[in-house]
Amino acid sequence: MNRETWLNALAELMAPRFEELGHPLRPFRVSIGFTSTGMHGGANGECWDKRTTADERFTILISPAEATSMAIAAILNHELIHAAVGLKEGHKGAFAKMMQQTGMERPFTTSKPGPAFVAWVQPLIDQLGDIPHSPLVVRQAQTRTKLVKRKGDGVALDEAAQAPAPVEGAEDREPDSSRPPKQTTRLRKAQCGDCGYNVRVTSKWLDEVGPPHCPNHGAMEVAA
Repeated sequence: MNRETWLNALAELMAPRFEELGHPLRPFRVSIGFTSTGMHGGANGECWDKRTTADERFTILISPAEATSMAIAAILNHELIHAAVGLKEGHKGAFAKMMQQTGMERPFTTSKPGPAFVAWVQPLIDQLGDIPHSPLVVRQAQTRTKLVKRKGDGVALDEAAQAPAPVEGAEDREPDSSRPPKQTTRLRKAQCGDCGYNVRVTSKWLDEVGPPHCPNHGAMEVAA
């Protein structure tokens, strides 16, 4: 059993509760993967509307940085509720009511399981065994948090968005993945000493061609 099989199997076991609450699960697919905010965006779950896929299934993504089966199950429940009640509800109305009914704790923009949720879902996890998953460690410590509201048409973003802080010695270590390196080119400011006209240019062109020229006064001064 892989992670996606586990997630879908857990959703099947959770499905009767959704029917009892009057919001049966609609066709969906669920995967482990970063949300549209990216690996440093901080959203640990995301639900895309059925109209965004050719086969009209809701698409649910759960961050690979999550660790425990219970935490992942809580995020899955959160996103399944989005799909069940519709994304227009946001985190209010029928969504909030169902979050409360399934034992989740406020604020409902997050996926915090309460005692009632654990009592319901733990036996289901025991039946399946823990998810065959190990959390992906995304470097750069995250220090600031803010709540992510529903944004865009057809996408619900959830959990706390966290801004990354620099990591000491990051430039010297082995890369974490095969993704292309981030562009670090810095532009240098060139300014006309007579009229103040200014532009920015890369060091490459300064070294190979020379400083840019002001239309009225000629060669410009380049900041160190």
